[in-house]
Parts: sequence; C-alpha cells; structure tokens
Amino acid sequence: MINILIHILPQEIDQLEQTLIQLKKNSKYITDEGFLVEVVLNYNLTNWNQSKLDKNFFTSKLFRLEKLTKSWAETNFWISENNEVIGCTDSHRLAETKYNPDAFLWLDVDIIFSDTLLYHMVESYKLIKNTEEYFIITPETTRVWDYTWDVITNKEAISEEATHENYFSRDPYLTTGLVGEVSLKKIDTFKFASGWATLLSNSLIKKIPIPDKMGSYYMDDTFIMACCEQGKQKGFNASQYVLTNEIIIENNKFRYNHYENYLSNINRKNEFMEIAQNNFIPSVTNFLNSL
Repeated sequence: MINILIHILPQEIDQLEQTLIQLKKNSKYITDEGFLVEVVLNYNLTNWNQSKLDKNFFTSKLFRLEKLTKSWAETNFWISENNEVIGCTDSHRLAETKYNPDAFLWLDVDIIFSDTLLYHMVESYKLIKNTEEYFIITPETTRVWDYTWDVITNKEAISEEATHENYFSRDPYLTTGLVGEVSLKKIDTFKFASGWATLLSNSLIKKIPIPDKMGSYYMDDTFIMACCEQGKQKGFNASQYVLTNEIIIENNKFRYNHYENYLSNINRKNEFMEIAQNNFIPSVTNFLNSL
C-alpha cells in the first residue's frame, strides 16, 4: 500500500480536481499495488466571516471529487477546521502516526506530471525494497533556480540557464512528462522538495519523524535531507533514487487563484517559516544523537 498525501487550502480546490483527474489517468497502468489517497482540506487559514463564499461550497466539491478517486483507490478525504492541520507539514506528521503503509508519496496540487508516473514509482519501489529499507524516490525536474538541483534535473534541461525568471515563466505542460525510456539512477546525495511527487519509504519516515517543534509548514524536506546526509557519519544508511525521463514541475506560469476576491485568507507563512528555521538545527541534532 502506498499512501498519497495531499494538503490543500480552499482556494486550491480546482487544482485538486486537475490533480485527481491526472491520478485517475495514472491508475489504468497500476495492476497489483494498492493506494490510499488522503486529501486534507484546511479551513484553519480562512476567515469565513469575512469571505464571500460559504465553506459548504468547498465541502461539497471535496466530497464529490472523492467519488472519482474511490473508483481506483482507497480514500480518506477530510476537513480540518479545529487546527489539527494548519500546514502541509502537519498533514505529513499526522499521517506518519495514523498509517503504516509501504511508502508515502507527498504530492502538491500544482505539480504537473505524466500518465505513467505512478506506474514507474511502483515498479521502482518494488525493485529497491528488496535490498534497502530507508530510501527516497523522486522524478526528474526541469531546470530550476540554482545548480544544487541539477542532480535531479533532466539532462536535456541542464543547458538552460538556472534562474528564477526562467523557472516561473516555463510552460509546465510542454516541458514535463514522460520524455524517454525510464531508468532508475541512484545519487550520492539527497535533494528533493516534499510535495514534488516524492516517495519516501515508510521505514524512513518512521525513523525520521518530523518533530512537532518544526511547526506546521516549511523545511520538512530539508530536515529529512539533513538527517539522511549527516546520519551517514553515524552509520545511518539511506539512499535517494531518481526516475530519469519522468519529469515533473510546479505550474507557476498558469497557476491562478480564482477565489482571490471571494475568500479572506489568514497569512501565517512568515510565522511558520520562522518557527521551522529556529528549530531546524536542534531537531537535526536530536535525531543524530538518537542514532
């Protein structure tokens, strides 16, 4: 069983629909692997008294979309409005305590991916699990904003200039997808973004749980990368593999908030980032001391 985790805010409900349609297309290539798709709709960062749309609009759409996903996977679509989940890190942390799947796949709803990504993820997982316990599998990306991502960048994109301007103006529908024969490449470091269709073995997640003090959002991926990399010095052996020629990336060029004038959002991003930054080094240190 692979647990696909998706966290959204109300204004992302339409992007969720596109993501679930794409996952449904992926399902036709899956034959012998079970999936649990969990979607958390986070109402805690919306001021509903000052919003022009009622929350029932989003509630209704969420559970209608669940019917689509039930056609191919087990589901748990639910709404957080009592601060159980305030950010995506909370959803990752909560799922780690609730479930015991073979692996978790963290997916953001602005990611563009091919019809065959799940198939290649599943087949790669089956190969690796026979010899390794702690591992991460990522797709490739287009060229992003700096060279540190080159280890998971598709070789045809390396010649492009790594700038934020290019990254945010790139057409994701023309530069992602299945672009050739897929192979599995092991890299000698760790580099991934948590919601970029990243698969993490259950053993890895249970070994490196995200501490509560890291907060609700930000740096959960960096925390796991640091623990894996620095843990090598104390005998902790984890690995990252890359699916070559399965390219994903965020939809920055065409992403649009249709509900901007209808929802009153509560912005706590800077607060959450500060909490994560202040507790990052102590959290990594605690993990290393536990080895």
